[in-house]
Amino acid sequence: MNALRIEAEDEQYAVGRDIQPITYRFGPFLLDSSRRMLFSGFGARPLPEKVFQILVMLLEANGAMVPKDAFFNRVWPEGHISDANLTQHIFVLRHLLGENARQNEYIVTVAGKGYRFAKPVESKLGLAMKGACERCMAALSTQSAAMICSFECTFCAQCAERAEFSCPNCAGELVARPRRRG
Repeated sequence: MNALRIEAEDEQYAVGRDIQPITYRFGPFLLDSSRRMLFSGFGARPLPEKVFQILVMLLEANGAMVPKDAFFNRVWPEGHISDANLTQHIFVLRHLLGENARQNEYIVTVAGKGYRFAKPVESKLGLAMKGACERCMAALSTQSAAMICSFECTFCAQCAERAEFSCPNCAGELVARPRRRG
């Protein structure tokens, strides 16, 4: 499995740490870090490398402000970068997330200092058994018949059938979830 190598001077931003590919979920979005793809509804978009790195830094900060210097050190380690370049990449990222100039639903500007991610973020490494259908909220025990996609979106059999076995979150195929013994 490929690991994303994070280079940053500030230890808070994962100095010299190898990170295994993770799936991040926030609002209606899923970010597949190993494929650098942003999923939403029935669409998927590959992210440009620098925009991807900026998004991952914001998601990993868990709501804390990420200083501009941290972005510069990690995303542009070769130096010679201006605030305008970072601002342009944030603009592109906001556009991909459906924000406009007056709306800060996902990315909040901390004037003169940096940026922070405003939504709760769920990150996952590996599979987890969810206890309820994401559409109707019906309880699902580990022995219940349930359907999942490759991003662990979980649905009861009835909701999966109504969605024609296509995940309404990421458009992935819904298949039978394995059952656990014991």
